[in-house]
Amino acid sequence: MKKIKFNALEITGKSAISFVSFMIAAMHLCFLFLFLDFKVMPLMYFNIGSVTFYIVLGIILISVKRINHYLFVLTLMYVEVITHAVLCTLLLGVDTFFILYPIIVLPVIGYLLFFNLKNKQTFMVAVIVFIIVTVIVTGVSVGVAEFYGGTIPTDVAVLSRKEKMIFRVVNITFSALALFGFTVMFYVEMTSLMAQLRESTERLKYTATHDALTGLTNRRSFWEYFDALCSGDDHYNIAMGDLDSFKKINDTYGHGCGDMVLKSVADVILGMTKDNEIACRWGGEEMVVVFMGGREEALKRLEEMRLKIEALNLTYSGLDIHVTMTFGFADSEEIGRALSEINLEKKEDPDSVTKRFGVESLISMVDKRLYNGKHSGKNVIVSA
Repeated sequence: MKKIKFNALEITGKSAISFVSFMIAAMHLCFLFLFLDFKVMPLMYFNIGSVTFYIVLGIILISVKRINHYLFVLTLMYVEVITHAVLCTLLLGVDTFFILYPIIVLPVIGYLLFFNLKNKQTFMVAVIVFIIVTVIVTGVSVGVAEFYGGTIPTDVAVLSRKEKMIFRVVNITFSALALFGFTVMFYVEMTSLMAQLRESTERLKYTATHDALTGLTNRRSFWEYFDALCSGDDHYNIAMGDLDSFKKINDTYGHGCGDMVLKSVADVILGMTKDNEIACRWGGEEMVVVFMGGREEALKRLEEMRLKIEALNLTYSGLDIHVTMTFGFADSEEIGRALSEINLEKKEDPDSVTKRFGVESLISMVDKRLYNGKHSGKNVIVSA
């Protein structure tokens, strides 16, 4: 099992608000030219201010590292949108559909507030206030316009049927685009959050199943691996390694050096372990490796591992550190012998002795062989 690298997809609240700001600026720019063409000068001047406001706001949001007052910024944007919608409704008529915008902007603002306000009570109060204001203002503006026969009396020329149709088409199109943009923004945010959630879950799982220093799995993961492995009939081999003279390294060079040695050796072991195999920090400087496949091939790979560890070129505080490791080895066909060594007879019924207990017995045999290797010169592999 290899080490896991984590990468997170990140999206910031200010990026979302900046996107919305530039999108609204583009919409107002389009209205500016329409109002100019139809000689609706008061609304044209208003849109000049609106376009300037949203462009400046978008640039500021891109420039700053973070926003501390999301509610204030979004309230300013909401006030502009609803003011623009009310003015257009009163001056041009309800049937131009400008009154759609305060309703469409509500879910967008609610979404932005939800992901960016830390205080959820403030979020709930703000959303309720926005809804109440929208209902009252849009209802009153529509009522006033209808009371005066569609538009309030002003010097603004009454739009022709064709001009109203153009505004209706434009407003329906912009409303659809706004909803599409909101959907895309929502999708990106949800994708980001799901990726972060998966990453957090993987981090927690990794922390719970791996040794923090070496990246090797811990005993819990080791037994979970064997619970799955023992459900089949695959041939496997177990090797237990112990760093030679590790206490002397710690005592001479310090625990910082010891940690470096452990991590370096673990990296060698991980690099030579296949995806369907496992390497575990058994305790202290002891490590257990499971090799799948035949005995001879596993012994050959273990010898290569021992030589790579012996060849490590380690330095600590300018001093050369020489490292070797002694291994005990056994394969799964020796479980019967391992059980007999602890005075248990393997009966014909395979369920009479649990497979888990058989693995524990095999590990005990490997540990004894490791002990023999330690007392016969070290830096060796004992397989019998």
